[in-house]
Amino acid sequence: MIDRKTIADEYPQQHHTDDSFLLVLDSASNAKWITELKEQAIPALSRDIHYAHFAIGLKDGRRPYAVVSWKQTERHALEKRWILSQFYRNLRQQWKVTRLNIVLTQVSAQDTAMAEDAYLCSMRPNDEGNDWSQLNILAVKPTETADPFAKIRFDALQGYRKWINENPDELTSIEIGSRLKTFAEANACGFVELGLDELKKEKMNLLLAVGQGSQRSPSRCYFLTHKLTPGKKPIMLLGKGITFDTGGINVKAFESFVNAMKNDMGGAALMSHLFMALVKSGYSEPLVLAIPSCENLVDANSMKPGSLVQSRKGPKVFIEHTDAEGRLILADALSYGEDTYKPSVTLTAATLTTASLRQFTNYFTGVHFAPEKFQASLNESGKQWGERFSCWDDFLPFNSGNKTKFGDLTNMGRLPSHASMGGGSNVAAHFLREFATGPMIHFDIFSSCWNWSGDYPGAPQGATGAPFNSLFETLRKGIS
Repeated sequence: MIDRKTIADEYPQQHHTDDSFLLVLDSASNAKWITELKEQAIPALSRDIHYAHFAIGLKDGRRPYAVVSWKQTERHALEKRWILSQFYRNLRQQWKVTRLNIVLTQVSAQDTAMAEDAYLCSMRPNDEGNDWSQLNILAVKPTETADPFAKIRFDALQGYRKWINENPDELTSIEIGSRLKTFAEANACGFVELGLDELKKEKMNLLLAVGQGSQRSPSRCYFLTHKLTPGKKPIMLLGKGITFDTGGINVKAFESFVNAMKNDMGGAALMSHLFMALVKSGYSEPLVLAIPSCENLVDANSMKPGSLVQSRKGPKVFIEHTDAEGRLILADALSYGEDTYKPSVTLTAATLTTASLRQFTNYFTGVHFAPEKFQASLNESGKQWGERFSCWDDFLPFNSGNKTKFGDLTNMGRLPSHASMGGGSNVAAHFLREFATGPMIHFDIFSSCWNWSGDYPGAPQGATGAPFNSLFETLRKGIS
């Protein structure tokens, strides 16, 4: 783990040993000891990476260090994280050190995120251990003012990543329920599990259909509650929990990233750890967590394309393609959650569409239906923590793309043929909103939660952790 310490604004000699690297994130500091390190830097070792200057040297001829200065300070924090991560990826190979000490001269979420990236991008496969034997974040000012819930937030961020990276035969729908129940019991939260009998009773036929081909990870729906108070409407966090997605009978091609489809429960991982972090941080407002979960397999009992399935809310859905299953399980859970808990707003998160990667790239999270105030708050949090968003309003043609003459809705919504390569994330979001009676904000995290580009900050492979920090910050501020 990262050890966080407050130190004096002076050269941290006690932390800088021969087997450690000292990295100073210099945010326009005038400290004498930093100026001396810059002056003592070795020109042949120093370098520029885009608009970051790395003054690199050897303290007393043997202890390696670097001071990072930004030539363009106004750039977005995600871009700065991206630049610094290029340095991190080669740091250990070049210097053969086992410990890293990062000095923050300015206490900010941006610098905290950049420091944490050094640890996160050195995680081993499936987040099982770290290549650094020790990593210290040394701040010259107390960090509590900028990040009062640092440990809670970072532990939850790591948990979110680890769930996504975990082997799908281990993190099944049953295992997700077991972990959520354990948390609920330890933190005085309500816990409800809807098994097969309860799902049938509630006519949650879409969720049942998707999971009917799996015995290892069958259809389940879990609800956790926090501080439910009569007369106060909760915020509902709804996350897609497809523990593995083969595409079903319409088998997912290799080009559709089937080798990464253990990440298809990313929405469940994100919302579960947001809920847990908020509860642990003393969040005072009522919350509901809703997690529909199963896996989408190729099996004799699998959901068949061409089927017409009646949803819990009522609309009949034409199953045009079995690889558009996430919206189905979310639709039934959304309907049950709204009817049962009457939320003021529902936030949904899902690795909903491969199209979002083409539409938003690996660096942006698609956000649908967010009010302007929420967008402003979210984007401000993103500027602090180094995460980016692409926000979209409702648009009638996207809604029309979900209509079909073979039922009330099709799960393979599309724009007209002349625009068929666009709007996949938008059309899917509008499908979900057909099942909402109250306000809903949808996050399509397929593009950003996995390191598709290979260079996402703080991610060696697999899960990136986006957009956890920004959402935690935004929800802590409150939704107006």
